[in-house]
Amino acid sequence: MKKNVYVTLAMLVLLVSTVFAAPSNSKALSGNEPTYTYWMQTGKKTYKSTSYSNWKSQKGTVVGAATMKKKYTTKSGWSITGSAGLPVKAIEIGLEGNLTRESTLSTTVTRKIPKGKTGVFQIRNQYKTYNVKMQQWFSIDGRKSKTGKVKTVTVKKKTDIQGRIILK
Repeated sequence: MKKNVYVTLAMLVLLVSTVFAAPSNSKALSGNEPTYTYWMQTGKKTYKSTSYSNWKSQKGTVVGAATMKKKYTTKSGWSITGSAGLPVKAIEIGLEGNLTRESTLSTTVTRKIPKGKTGVFQIRNQYKTYNVKMQQWFSIDGRKSKTGKVKTVTVKKKTDIQGRIILK
């Protein structure tokens, strides 16, 4: 118990001495901010095509005569992570941002399996492809401006999942 109190007091003394000993070393928006470029979507995405993955058999079969009912659920999403370091004299402060979007996709299939046959559940993913126009921006000392560079990128997004039961 005493050891925990001493460790806590030592950490508190170290923290307070650091704050009071070096206040002149910490500067906010002093011109040392990072310069970086990034891309932002301009306008709306344009639909291009739909594609599918190959059918994949899932675990579990049913031997007839019976009714097979299967439900499959998965999550689909994307994530963007960015980070930057701000050097302030001898200390570097790390900043990180994260943007995530996730959705749930599911399919349910029911089929009668005749006597002597085996039912196998299969799934495949559906993807939609889009063209997206991107505009490059840069940030310097907290000010953001367009660079004049524009490009079109192709984005493939998982939009659905399909299921079926085949007989073997």
